[in-house]
Amino acid sequence: MQNSFLGTFVMISQWQTLGVLFVLFMLFFILKKMQDRQIDFSVRMLIGLFCGICFGIGLQFMAGYPSQEEIKNITWLYELRNWFGFFGDAFVGFIKMLVIPIIGISIIKVMLDIDKDIKLSSLLTRALFWILFTAAIAGCVGVFLGYSFHLGLHVNGFEPQGEIREVKNLTQILLGLIPSNIIDSMLKNNVIALVVFAFLIGFGAKALSREEGLKDAYGVFEKFITAMHKIIMDMTLFIIRFMPYAVICMMSEVLLSNGLEAIKTAVDFVILIYIAMMAMFVVYAIILLFMGLNPLMFFKKALPVFVFAFTSRSSVGTLPLNVSTLHNKLGVSTGVANFVASIGTTIGINGCAGYFPAFVAIFIANTLGVQIDFSFIVMIVLMVVLGSLGIAGVPGAATMAASIMLTGIGFGDHFMLLSIVLAIDPIIDMARTTSNVAGAMVSAICTDKGMGSLNKEVYNG
Repeated sequence: MQNSFLGTFVMISQWQTLGVLFVLFMLFFILKKMQDRQIDFSVRMLIGLFCGICFGIGLQFMAGYPSQEEIKNITWLYELRNWFGFFGDAFVGFIKMLVIPIIGISIIKVMLDIDKDIKLSSLLTRALFWILFTAAIAGCVGVFLGYSFHLGLHVNGFEPQGEIREVKNLTQILLGLIPSNIIDSMLKNNVIALVVFAFLIGFGAKALSREEGLKDAYGVFEKFITAMHKIIMDMTLFIIRFMPYAVICMMSEVLLSNGLEAIKTAVDFVILIYIAMMAMFVVYAIILLFMGLNPLMFFKKALPVFVFAFTSRSSVGTLPLNVSTLHNKLGVSTGVANFVASIGTTIGINGCAGYFPAFVAIFIANTLGVQIDFSFIVMIVLMVVLGSLGIAGVPGAATMAASIMLTGIGFGDHFMLLSIVLAIDPIIDMARTTSNVAGAMVSAICTDKGMGSLNKEVYNG
């Protein structure tokens, strides 16, 4: 009975579990001391990432590199995976708790400040241009790498599994952006629907300022929104302080859950995904140079955001840190940072809706022996841009992007061939999400720079 209680409920029934948790808490203690001594946040994030990788690989080594199914039969390893998952999921839960209020309050605040320093038409035009432009480049990068390395030509036999996700037509996608039930939209993390609703609230509030007898009411509402925005941002900064601790657990859990065996089955795909991520960083550097900005300053200040995106695998979950970094460290105005970063979790996500579906198209085409010509490539890039308009920035959304891509180019019936890729989705999703977030940040910076509201002193400081 005691062993059942410790193993089933407490999840600490083996001495190995207790020993590793002790080491984990010692690392937490060290990180706390580093925080007290005000050691740079980026350094602590990298230390957390390194410790997480060492934990994951080290525990796999101790257990003899078991498969995903074998992990369930190794009691102490299974218990540790659950504990690592608990700490990581708890932190991500707190972060996601802030997403809806951040988007709602921030967009309303953008509308209240619209006459001060933001032109709505310019904001929309520039934001959509940079978001979709970087997505198109990501698609081209995916096509180039996939074609150059003959992705899918030498796939070993495997048992097909999985099914295609439902693909919506254009009218269904557009209707889905209308917040017919705002509570349901919030529950489903429908960011665009929430942005539309918040914009309408903002327009309605602005009308109060122009009506006699209601200007005082508008003043009260404006102060309320400003206070709520300050409160939410303070909450965000407080929760973000715990990110280095969570990174250790999230990275360990990913390696424990998927193991090294799954990676070996599609090593070419994994390698190309990470090459594509690095290639997009080069593209972002060139874009920033073209805009007259120092890319090294961007990468240095955005590093904690990239580390969190890499380990959490959620563009939406990274949003609070993304917005905070854009405004406080990179000099992007509050309105632009909130608006572009928010819609950047759904539109133009460079990894999930950019180079990943392009890889998928090349992979399936080569597997089936379909000729890849210029018209086929143009179709892929076009589907990348169109598909990025309806993708939600949460873990697993790339499957929908792949479904849209394969359906759009006529390969919908062959979705099962992707099972070899879906088996390692968490591993490649880390690179995809990092590209998603980086692309949204670069789009926000370029949008703000084009509007003349970027604080270069903060950016270069």
